[in-house]
Amino acid sequence: MIIDCDANATYAPDERIRGVISSCLASVGNPSSLHRGGQRARAALEESRASVRRLVGAGERDTIIFTSGATEANNTAINAVADRPGPIVSASTEHPCILQPLKNLAERGRSVTLVHPDPFGRITPDALARAITPDTALVTIMAANNETGVLNPISEIVRVVREISPTALIHSDAAQLLGKGVLSMRDLGVDLLTISAHKIGALSGTGALVIREGVHIEPLLRGGAQESKLRGGTENVLGISVFGAVADLVASDLPSRIETMRRARDSFEAHLLREISDVEINGVACERLPNTSSVYIPGVRADDLIVAMDLERVLISSGAACTSGKPEPSHVLQAMGQDDERTRSTIRVSFRGDMPVDEVVNVVSALVRCVHRMRGVVQRVGGI
Repeated sequence: MIIDCDANATYAPDERIRGVISSCLASVGNPSSLHRGGQRARAALEESRASVRRLVGAGERDTIIFTSGATEANNTAINAVADRPGPIVSASTEHPCILQPLKNLAERGRSVTLVHPDPFGRITPDALARAITPDTALVTIMAANNETGVLNPISEIVRVVREISPTALIHSDAAQLLGKGVLSMRDLGVDLLTISAHKIGALSGTGALVIREGVHIEPLLRGGAQESKLRGGTENVLGISVFGAVADLVASDLPSRIETMRRARDSFEAHLLREISDVEINGVACERLPNTSSVYIPGVRADDLIVAMDLERVLISSGAACTSGKPEPSHVLQAMGQDDERTRSTIRVSFRGDMPVDEVVNVVSALVRCVHRMRGVVQRVGGI
């Protein structure tokens, strides 16, 4: 049996969701068509929109546009100020699907400032306040970091931004927070919020951008009048239908899921620290996602350890899945001030909401075996 401890990359559907997928196949059609098949698809689309609205705590008059995922939603949010004057402020720890479009704008002459985190990986309101000016057009800060699990104080950040630049749009990428914490767009106070379906066990290739009432944006994809004329193209009805159904399932037992994740993470870290005394947990001193553990293991390359653990039938990662395979160390850990040795020796272990706590012991046992074996090889080679 394979133990999946890479939930932050893709949260694979469980047995309940596989049944949902089968039932949703009956609603596949073009929601813009007038015939009964189209109207059935339209109804499924709107039911899912209502389900997602409830899960993220959006207002009834907030707009939810479905996208192909968090990358498209984030790019759409940034595109909202592409033709609007004023600087953009973000953070050096953001996901590449924020950093790359910002880099593109900067190369075209746009003023873009990236705020660095504190040593724990958190973007503080004070640091952000020093970067914001009264004419700032956009502030985009993620709710939870995908590598370390560290939570940013978004509601506090919003208050600071509103005081300094009342007209700035405020966006938050909440893809990792969805299903791992209580998420309320109304409580956060942001203008734009990004979420992704496969982070809660729905199908990949589906996401959403939530737009606060009264906020106007330009579409990134132009074509038909779909999604309130804000996202052209026929909607992915199957993916969206499954997204809505899974949103309802997650909302129904969210406190239990969160507690299961927290128990698994805390048990993992406690067992690991007892077995290998020199490991260090990144971000442990501040609030984190309940399921995420970023672990520095001195003297062991993360990429080698991932392969070794895979042979033990345990899936872990060293950071964002979309940047895996690249030789560069983690930009998130670098932004936190960590050197190359540490960034290349850090793994990410992230647990599902249905992770049996007794499996944690098996994960730690496999990890300890691999680390001892790899350290043993290093010691023998060094002694030759």
